[in-house]
Amino acid sequence: MRILKWLPRTGLKSILAWSTMRKTNLTLLREIEIPDFPTVIPVPLPSWKPVPVEDRQVELEGLIKPSKARNGSFQYVTISDLISAFRSGKTTPLEVVQRILDAMREFDAMNPPLLAITQCHREEVLKLAKASTERYAQGKSLSIFDGIPVAFKEEYSVVSYRRREGTTFMGDKPCDRDAVVVKKLRDGGAVIIGMTNMHEIGIGVTGSNVNRLHGTPRNPHNVHHYTGGSSSGSAAAVAAGLCVVGLGTDGGGSIRIPSSACGVVGVKATFNRITKAGLTDLSLSGSVGHAGPICNSVRDAAITYAYLAGPDPQDTMSLNQPVVSLQDFEQTNMDGVTIAVDWRFFEDTDKEVFGCCQEALRYLESRGATVVSIQIPELEEARVAHIVTILTEFATGMEPFYKKHYYDMNPDTVMSLSLGRMLTAFDYYQAQKQRTRMMQFLEDFFQEQKIDCIITPALGIKVPKIPSGAISHGEANTPQMSAMMRFMQLGNLTGVPCMTLPVGYDGNGLPISLQVMSGWWQEHKMLRVAHACENVLEKKQPQVYRDMLQ
Repeated sequence: MRILKWLPRTGLKSILAWSTMRKTNLTLLREIEIPDFPTVIPVPLPSWKPVPVEDRQVELEGLIKPSKARNGSFQYVTISDLISAFRSGKTTPLEVVQRILDAMREFDAMNPPLLAITQCHREEVLKLAKASTERYAQGKSLSIFDGIPVAFKEEYSVVSYRRREGTTFMGDKPCDRDAVVVKKLRDGGAVIIGMTNMHEIGIGVTGSNVNRLHGTPRNPHNVHHYTGGSSSGSAAAVAAGLCVVGLGTDGGGSIRIPSSACGVVGVKATFNRITKAGLTDLSLSGSVGHAGPICNSVRDAAITYAYLAGPDPQDTMSLNQPVVSLQDFEQTNMDGVTIAVDWRFFEDTDKEVFGCCQEALRYLESRGATVVSIQIPELEEARVAHIVTILTEFATGMEPFYKKHYYDMNPDTVMSLSLGRMLTAFDYYQAQKQRTRMMQFLEDFFQEQKIDCIITPALGIKVPKIPSGAISHGEANTPQMSAMMRFMQLGNLTGVPCMTLPVGYDGNGLPISLQVMSGWWQEHKMLRVAHACENVLEKKQPQVYRDMLQ
């Protein structure tokens, strides 16, 4: 890793970059003619005309339903459970937060430490929880998020916290203004418990971070395995019971990959359905990046999505969107629902992953869904187009830091940015033309063929084990990285909504998850299918977990 970090600063840079690009097939788009006009921002094409949904505001209060464990199996604490406990006086937000703070200290004192939370202002957290407790005592709660513990990836601006973005050199001053989604939750009374760990600048999928301010977080299901990345700490915090909502960002699976690895639920909505105003002010993954929630149930994910989604005057790209809907969410029978599977694509994964995901599909069929076979064209071209796009946008946004803080960055960060700097304007333009083609293909499936959802596995491999040397030096494993992203990239390139949920466990007790994808602005279909599929799994308690109600 140290040698690879040194090489880009030598005369061997061009040879190294060219070799890497050939091995990863990044020159593919240079070799083909793409006749389509480029799409730089993945907003729906003019030809996209979905069936209208109910034009009324989501009634969040009606979604509050305390969870019930199946046959005594493990059940996470949910938003509904907390609200019920707060309203009945069984416990208070202050008592819950005190348990969380105790658990946080306990988990980071373990060997190895969990390292899910990187910044926590204990007195401020207690102050927020105390204020929420007083509001419940007076019967004056602000929203259904009053008293709910939430945490934010270090890419979000949160007042009094530093937006470090997983680095040692960003966030030199505390933020003095909340990101829009942070303010929504704060104004609703949510208790912000802190900032979560992440892969440095979000340019990795394992969660590995070797710098002195962060360290590599551990998977609550097995601390010797990765959490996935880049929203690694948010997923680990939710899985370990430190919060019920963790906000992340997703440019190439960075919400869905760690959610899948940690056995929780991750949502990447339609591009800019949830505003990114107040996240990183760099142009990092600008046309593929999304903000979204990580929760421990589909219901909680639906509640959080509906609460945060919608137009934002500060974010012009979020303004032209239809009403946010959870239409038919409670209908867990799948009669009339058509699910598509590209079996050639679906099978390109580990055998255990394939088996669990195939069983989940059978379960949906038993609930009445119609499963049809499709073939998604040009998947390799789409993969390359996504990598070209995200690396170019990262390299451009990080240009000032690359020059000034080259030796402060982790080796894998340097390698990715160096590769991005070698891509050309031609590469980027070709990638945007390929984006148009993929959007047209998906539009045909969802609109012309009337498919409701496309389903794939979440990860192309089982959750990787952390090599011993990676804790101190990091890891550069391109085949592993590619396999973890395999099913994620299409959603980021085209901007369609996708989400992941756990459907099984491998032989090491690590979660296996499924991905559900729907058409632009059709999150209600995706959430309905995921909600129905959730009952396929009898959940197991993670090795590292604290029940915040106990």
